Amino acid sequence: MKITYLDTYIETDRLYIRPLKSNDLEAFKEGFAQRKPKQNAFDADDIDVSSYTRATFKQVIQSLIQLAAEDESYIFAIFLKESHLPIGKVEFTTLLRDQFNWGMVGYVLNNSYWGRGYGSEAVAAAVQYALQHLNYHRIEAHITPDNSRSIRTAENAGLSFECIREKFIQEETGWVDKSIYVINK
Repeated sequence: MKITYLDTYIETDRLYIRPLKSNDLEAFKEGFAQRKPKQNAFDADDIDVSSYTRATFKQVIQSLIQLAAEDESYIFAIFLKESHLPIGKVEFTTLLRDQFNWGMVGYVLNNSYWGRGYGSEAVAAAVQYALQHLNYHRIEAHITPDNSRSIRTAENAGLSFECIREKFIQEETGWVDKSIYVINK
């Protein structure tokens, strides 16, 4: 039986990982409100979700459902079991299907929860889920070479360093190098 995007539920010792649902709005707002000011260049930019209404949140969720239905992207919230607050996300983007089944993983953790192993725990569980249920054969993380926190998360989650792709992605500062970490089925 194939698991659909909305049925996804991944559980670890301290976390559960699943798509956002419309009844998550208040927890979603509370989770964002707990963020500390930006800690470094790699910290996620602040997003103001305080003005989100049920209608706004429903539109966000519908766009996530559509991305999954089109096999473009699968975005899952990371929740703390003890508080049921979302503390981050892990997402998979399909790079190429056909005979490749190649995807990319990205992750963001609320900076109030850094340094406790939550990111590695979530990414490890979500990557295993993606290899089994999203039919990826190869999953890559594209990491800025001096982002030591993200590299540590990838390595702790079971991804291995493969190479540095020079001038691989265009960002605000121009074309930048990326360290490629990979896991295969």
